[in-house]
Amino acid sequence: MRQLALLSVVPAMMVVAPLVGFFIGDWADGKFGTEPFLTILGLILGFASAGKEIYKVIKRVSHSKDENKS
Repeated sequence: MRQLALLSVVPAMMVVAPLVGFFIGDWADGKFGTEPFLTILGLILGFASAGKEIYKVIKRVSHSKDENKS
């Protein structure tokens, strides 16, 4: 059950992190007048952070599977 809960977080991370990056980049573009560079940078950083967190979740799930088999 714990593994299912951890894996159900993955789709939310794939959506939320890039959206946060987009909105922060869009706000910064409006503040500094650098449109669209910071928005694109925010999206890239959002996808990268989502990928990193998803990797951590999958690693944690696979580690708990190994412990349950032992």
